Amino acid sequence: MTTFQIVTLPLLALMVLATAIQIARRRLTPRFGMAWIALWVAAAVSIADPDLLVRVAHFLGIGRGADLVLYLSVIFTFAAFFLTYLRFRKLDEQLTKIVRHLAIKESVAPPTSAASTGEIAGPTHK
Repeated sequence: MTTFQIVTLPLLALMVLATAIQIARRRLTPRFGMAWIALWVAAAVSIADPDLLVRVAHFLGIGRGADLVLYLSVIFTFAAFFLTYLRFRKLDEQLTKIVRHLAIKESVAPPTSAASTGEIAGPTHK
């Protein structure tokens, strides 16, 4: 076993445990939690047995296992950026609806400012 394996495999085991705890505490949905656990386990398997990754890469027509990891990382990163973009768009739309609703509600409500009671609004000048 290499030094890299000795260092990273326990860290990945801790990541699996931390992800499971977050699922149990309902801070992470089970669907996304299981996806993260699958990623941690896949990383651990590929680190524990690098030849397996090379065999999978060759089966897919890729020369090296490291290239396979790079290609998959790029694809998953783009997918994550896209999904994040969609989520921000949805949040932006929801925020716009809330602000419009509040603006309409406040424009229809009777005025409660000092100007409506006959008092002078704003700073006084001496």
